[in-house]
Amino acid sequence: MKKIIFIISILNFSMSFGQSKKTQNLDSLMLSANEIGIFNGNIIISQNGKIIYQKELGFTDYTKSKKINRETTMPIGSITKEFNSTGILFLAEKGKLNLEDKISDYLTNLPNWATKIQIKHLLQYTSGLPRIFKNTNSEYLAELNKVEKLEFEPGTGYIYSNANIFLQEEIIKKITNLSYEEFLKNKFFKKLKISGGKIPKDSILTSNMAGSFDNDFKETTFIHGGGEMYFSITDLYNWVNNLHNKKIVNKNSLTILGKSFDKNSESSLGNTITENNEITEHSHQGSGNNYESNIYYESKNRTIIVLITNNQNFKLGSITESILNILAEKPFTIPKKSIYLDIRGKLLDNFQNGISFYEQIKSTQKEKYDFSNEISDLINTGKYLMRRNRFEDAIKIFELSTTIDLKNVNGISNAYSFIGECYEKMQKSDLAIINLKKALEFDTKNKNAEEMLKRIENK
Repeated sequence: MKKIIFIISILNFSMSFGQSKKTQNLDSLMLSANEIGIFNGNIIISQNGKIIYQKELGFTDYTKSKKINRETTMPIGSITKEFNSTGILFLAEKGKLNLEDKISDYLTNLPNWATKIQIKHLLQYTSGLPRIFKNTNSEYLAELNKVEKLEFEPGTGYIYSNANIFLQEEIIKKITNLSYEEFLKNKFFKKLKISGGKIPKDSILTSNMAGSFDNDFKETTFIHGGGEMYFSITDLYNWVNNLHNKKIVNKNSLTILGKSFDKNSESSLGNTITENNEITEHSHQGSGNNYESNIYYESKNRTIIVLITNNQNFKLGSITESILNILAEKPFTIPKKSIYLDIRGKLLDNFQNGISFYEQIKSTQKEKYDFSNEISDLINTGKYLMRRNRFEDAIKIFELSTTIDLKNVNGISNAYSFIGECYEKMQKSDLAIINLKKALEFDTKNKNAEEMLKRIENK
C-alpha cells in the first residue's frame, strides 16, 4: 500500500512539475511580449475545461494611468460575426427559418437581387454583394439600395462583405421582433454569463471600457467611428467554450457555421478544420481601431486560447503559435515587433525623423524588431502613405524597398508598380509609364502593372 502511495506521489509531483514548467514558459512569453511592446491586454488559456493560465498586462489607454484588469472590455472586431451567424442557426433549429429561404422572404425593402440570395449564402459570404463598410443601419440600407447588380450569381464566388452580416442581423430582428442587441442578450448572453455586449453611448467609454492607442501612444479609440460592442476576456472565453460544448447550437449547426466556400475563404467562424463532420480546430482574428482579438480552439485536448488587446500589433497569431508549442513542450520563440506599425506614424508626422528611426532600429535593435519581411513591411508603409495622399514620401519608401534584396524580383516589381500608381495619381504619366515598365521587367506576370500601363497609354 505504501508503495502505491509512493508511486502516486511521484506521478503527482511529475505532473505538477511539468505544469509548473509550462506556466513559467507562458509567463516568460507573455511578460516578454509585453516588455517588447507587442502585447497590451488580457489572456486566458484552458485545457479540458480547466483554466490553466490567465494574465492581465498593460494599460487601459494611452495615458498609462490605469492598469488593465479582468473586467476590462474591448471591441473584438470580426469575431462578432459569430454572434449573428450563430443566431441564424439558432433560429433555424427552432424552426423559425430555413437556410434555403430567400432574404426577400423576410426583407421586402431591397432591390430584386434579394430574390436570388438565400440565407445560407450570407453565412458563407457567397451572396455576390459588393464590399460595403458603413457605421449605421440606415447607411447600410441606403448603400444596398444603390446596388443594381450582384458581383456574381449567389453561391458561385466569395466576397468578404459586411453587407452579409448586416442582412443576417436584419433577418434576426424581423423574425424575433427584438433589437439585435436585445436578441443577443436574451437568447445568448444571459445564459452564457456574458456580461459585456455594451456599446459606448455618444462615444463615451464607461469605467471598464478600454481605449485604444498606437505604438506611439496616440489615442485611436474612435478613429473609424464607434458603435461596436465591448467584451471582457471572460466574455469571449465563455462564448468559445460554450460554442464548442454545443451549449448554444447543436453539432450539425456548428458544422454548418464552420463551412467555407473554399480553402482560401473564411467561414462564419473564421478558419476551421473539420474531420468526420466535427470541428477539430477553430481560429478567428478580429481587429479595428487598434483593438485586436484572437481565439483558438482545438478538440483533442479541448484547448482554448483567447487574447484581446487595445494596442494592435498583429502578433496575436504568432503569440498563439508560441503558446501551442509551450503546451506541447516544444521550443518556442518570442515574436518581435512589426517594423511597419512602428515607422508608419513617425514617417507621417515627420518623414526624415521616421527614416532616422528606421535606420536606427535596423542598426541597433534587430533583436527586438522583425526584419524577416522587411520588403513587405516597407511596401505596406508606402501604401499607408499613399492612402493619405503623401505620394512623394510613398515613392521614397517604395524605392527604398527595392534596395533590400535584389533577388526578390516579385517584391521589387510590386514596388515599381506602386511607384507608377503614385505618379499616375500625381498626373505625371511619363514617370508612371517608366516605372510600370520597370515593374514588368522584373516580373512579366505583374497583372496590376500591365493593366495600369495599358490604361495610361490608352488615355
